Amino acid sequence: MPLSFLLRLFASLARSCLLALLAAGPLHGQAQMQQPADPGRDLISARAWFEDTSNKLEFGQVSAMTWTPYEGPLRNGFTPSTTWLRLKIEAPVQDARPGADWQTRLVLRIQPGHLDEIALFDPRYPEQAPQMAGDQQDWRLGAYRSFNQNLVIAAPTEAIEVFLRLRTQTHHGIHVEALHWDDAMARDRQQQLIIGAVIAFLLMVLAWAVAGWIEKPERVIGAFIIHQLISVLFAMSLLGFFRVYLSDWLPASFVSFMSSFMFAVTTTAVLWFHWHFLREFRPPALGLRLLQVLAMMTPLTLLLMLTGFMRPALQIITLICTFSPALLLLLACFIQKPAPGDPPKLTRLRLVVVYGVMCLILASATLPALGWLPSPPWAMYSAIGYGVVSATMLFSALRARTMLTLNEHRHQEAQLLLAEKMLIVEQDKRREQDQFMTMLTHELTNALATAQLALGGLPTESSMRARGYRAIDSMRDIIRRCSQSSALEAEASAPQISAVNVPALLESICEQMPDRAHIHLSAQAGIPLCPSDPKLLGIILGNLLDNALKYRATDSTIDVSVQSDMRGEVAGLRLSVSNDAGPAGKPDPGKVFRKYWRGLEATRYAGSGLGLYLSARIADHLKGELYYRSADAKVRFELWLPL
Repeated sequence: MPLSFLLRLFASLARSCLLALLAAGPLHGQAQMQQPADPGRDLISARAWFEDTSNKLEFGQVSAMTWTPYEGPLRNGFTPSTTWLRLKIEAPVQDARPGADWQTRLVLRIQPGHLDEIALFDPRYPEQAPQMAGDQQDWRLGAYRSFNQNLVIAAPTEAIEVFLRLRTQTHHGIHVEALHWDDAMARDRQQQLIIGAVIAFLLMVLAWAVAGWIEKPERVIGAFIIHQLISVLFAMSLLGFFRVYLSDWLPASFVSFMSSFMFAVTTTAVLWFHWHFLREFRPPALGLRLLQVLAMMTPLTLLLMLTGFMRPALQIITLICTFSPALLLLLACFIQKPAPGDPPKLTRLRLVVVYGVMCLILASATLPALGWLPSPPWAMYSAIGYGVVSATMLFSALRARTMLTLNEHRHQEAQLLLAEKMLIVEQDKRREQDQFMTMLTHELTNALATAQLALGGLPTESSMRARGYRAIDSMRDIIRRCSQSSALEAEASAPQISAVNVPALLESICEQMPDRAHIHLSAQAGIPLCPSDPKLLGIILGNLLDNALKYRATDSTIDVSVQSDMRGEVAGLRLSVSNDAGPAGKPDPGKVFRKYWRGLEATRYAGSGLGLYLSARIADHLKGELYYRSADAKVRFELWLPL
């Protein structure tokens, strides 16, 4: 299934879901849209706040306290105190249409939506109970319902002061606007469009990740899918979806707990994803371990939530969210450069930019929430902005990573295809060589047989007959060794392992040599049977004996010995064949086992330069080792075989 089709399918589903969410209204009251005389103006002209550390003061008592003026959003951090707000509201401008909702009622539009309890005290109605809003209240009972917290008051005819009491386990961050009813509806419709765009974008990123994982499952992409799915749910909880769409099925207190629960789970999912993502770049191990520790603190925070310590749990999570981006940025600064041969990866600069931007945005949300920095107007939306920006940048980084991986995969496929073509060409060449060698061996063997028949007609005492027979034997030996070399390089003969009596095999091969009288054989008593291939081992021993007889000093003796030999903790046998150097001199130690190599003085003798090369290759096949020793005028070859 192509990736583009999956992306279109997920996009269609996301669009359908969002249209269904936005169409499931109206979320507001029953009033029709009117055009106010002063559209969009916040009627609050002055704001002040007071912190009740005793949590016992009543409305009549706090009005006489010392109040602190403020502007814009108020961020009082995670405090167990009660926060009181005093708001001065100007009278709205009237027009000639009496009875319109925008003239008779005002909406106190309160953000963010995740506040536990907000009580409104209107001095104009001292006998009435305070009007309530917040996550602990049933959303369906509100006079004006939207994704925000809302309170409705009668429009004043002159400037008045109203008081709000905020009690919440979350951070004491709050922003209040007093709007005409129709202005509030217009603002909320704009907000719904923005919310729809945010959720649609997050779902699109999730769809891309799912489609990419289906096409090529990878652990990092799987971790990002979990990260993005939980981030979408967390964004929906922050934006009020849980409170709006679950209020018919779940109690308000449980919905409020779910929002806090999502905060903890989202933090863990994000940290686990970054752990999987960054470890590919081999950052300092201590930093990765610290990321794991921060991610595993979720069970502690959930335990605190379940036991009633909601505020400390949320405070811990906020602290983690404050310092973890700095840790991620630090890890990005110290990633290791790709080693030679490693697949291509994202550059350090790109990772530093990604994590630097994410760190700044998240700091603008968490530091004011902790009360450590003043709160700018846009800080209320920093958490959602962080979700959008992080999804964008992580999507970009993962997409670039995927493209690099795909390009590397294509390069490897091209290299593999080229290697396969070269292998086919090499196999064709090998096949042609084998056919040529087979033909040549057949023709030469027939020719040598004819030559041998012709030599048989010469007198027995003829020197020409003896020389002819020796030449024929040399040519047959060359043909045999060429055939063995082809079979060995084609790996046509696998070793047939059996228990071999090495001294007996060596004695049998010595008896077949033409100059047996010049071979001195000695074997250590009690030599055990050796697991080897007798045919291949016979080729090695025959080549070594033939080489020693051919290049020995005139009338000298060849010494052949067999004895036990330990290599570390491995038992084995050592076979030694040595001779006095003849007219050809000693072989070059660096070239003696090279294919077709023959010494300058050795060219006076018939040979192919394959005997020692074949012997060394066969020794490797038998898990043994053949090596050359030179001492004084002696030339010695030693073969070690494991028992």
